[in-house]
Amino acid sequence: MRSARLLLLPFALLAPLVACSGPVEPPAEDAGLITGCQIPFLGDTQAEPEVELIALGPDGKIEPITEGGKVSMMFPPQGGRVIFAGVRARNVNPCAVRISGALKDPLSGQVRIDARTVNLEATDDGWGRSAPTDISTFSNIATCPNQWSSQDVFGKEHELIVSLTEKDGRKTTRTVHVMPACDEPGQEEQCLCICKHGYTLGEMCTGSGGAGGSGGAGGSGGAGGGP
Repeated sequence: MRSARLLLLPFALLAPLVACSGPVEPPAEDAGLITGCQIPFLGDTQAEPEVELIALGPDGKIEPITEGGKVSMMFPPQGGRVIFAGVRARNVNPCAVRISGALKDPLSGQVRIDARTVNLEATDDGWGRSAPTDISTFSNIATCPNQWSSQDVFGKEHELIVSLTEKDGRKTTRTVHVMPACDEPGQEEQCLCICKHGYTLGEMCTGSGGAGGSGGAGGSGGAGGGP
């Protein structure tokens, strides 16, 4: 099932958030509503929402995000590297939910954030999810080029915060510690270069995955602008 057209938060709303420190939660601003959704309520309207975190893996398939587990950094259409962080949920209204994701460096408190409004894809088991065939239904958290984390992004523990907010304002937030990984086949070498601590824009990287010197378009802004 294909989700409706993606609406993004303006960069001006996100920019002040990417350099803050201290406890961080994804932004509360609404990215706008998607109309025309005909998917019925998923689950029990009287029950509390159940939300699990998922991500797109190197093979394009959904992988669960677990405490202390690995999460892949992928080469997206906008360049750089992103974590495609999504949700699997029930007891929720799947229409026009806002998915907000943030990756936080625990050493400096710096974060990278992306938020977007989508329709969840209904599955046969009564749950809804970010659609594996549509990256716009995932939070595209821009992690690299790494000009924000005070350590390598790959192989170092970072905090991942993902929120699902329904149209009526009901919000569920999950926080886990993850180990971002440069494990996309054919993209590893450049990923390790642009995601290392101290990477400088313009530094030449070997390997594939976009214009090596710049790390791909859209990485340095930190807002994860989305495709």
